[in-house]
Amino acid sequence: MRIDYETERAGGVYSERMLRKSQSIWQMPSTPESLKKEETEARLRGVDVTISPESMEYMEKVNERKEAAQKERERLQKEWEMQNPQNPFGRMGTQFSIISNALAEHGFYDNMSDDEVLEIENLLVNITHGMNSVCGTVKVLSPESEQLTSQAAKFELESSTAALRQFSQKYVSGEMQDFFNNLVDQYYEHNSKVLEGYQSSRETSNELLAAIYEKTASNRRAPLSENEKMIQMAGKVKVDEEDEKEAIKEWRKCLKALADGKGEVGEMMGRMSDILKMLASGNSENKQLLNYVEQWNSPAIENARKYWSVLV
Repeated sequence: MRIDYETERAGGVYSERMLRKSQSIWQMPSTPESLKKEETEARLRGVDVTISPESMEYMEKVNERKEAAQKERERLQKEWEMQNPQNPFGRMGTQFSIISNALAEHGFYDNMSDDEVLEIENLLVNITHGMNSVCGTVKVLSPESEQLTSQAAKFELESSTAALRQFSQKYVSGEMQDFFNNLVDQYYEHNSKVLEGYQSSRETSNELLAAIYEKTASNRRAPLSENEKMIQMAGKVKVDEEDEKEAIKEWRKCLKALADGKGEVGEMMGRMSDILKMLASGNSENKQLLNYVEQWNSPAIENARKYWSVLV
């Protein structure tokens, strides 16, 4: 699972700090007086610089345009929040930016260096990436990334929620923990509702193709290719609701073992991968199908391995 950290951190504290620093270094003069001063200094250095009246007028309006754009962003944000007043994750923004900005409002980053903020925010990007790609009001998708399957999405919801609770224990101070834990509850609530009835485009395609292959079997001139056979098998898998509940129960046991320091990351990820593989295959014993769904869902497991390795 490829994550573009610079893009996914947009709207966070680190990006805002870097933006302010770059503006302070490269900010162009915004008044005719400062432009004339720059022109004079340049000429004293032996450089002939002429700034036209049109340029001066243009620069005078830069701040006005910036302020107008900021007001418009604020207006859109307030409008969106009025439409989604209950849960912050239903508002505009990536799930990462909602969490990171909520922490910032409570002073979480105040005494951190830029490098420390970057490290924390990269961890939050990893934790929220899977759910944001499926359930975020603003999604950041890499062209190389594939949608999570419905089963992998349910795994990622359980894993990322447990990871955020572990993040709270490891990084969030006592007086801030109640607020943050409530935010995590809202994260779970929002994402679990969005996942109701969710299916990835590839799952939908496999189902449709499997039905077509079955209907046209008697008229087929050539046998199905190996890839078509796998698509047909995967498209005919039906996941039982009770099996899903049992998988979630077992994932939670593994995640609790990680959080309690009673399980090694590699071992627990292996167990959770096996649970996901059996769920996604409909408890099949076909080795080819098991290998197919394991490879298909492996990005979710690898992403979880990455952030849990930092948290425990």
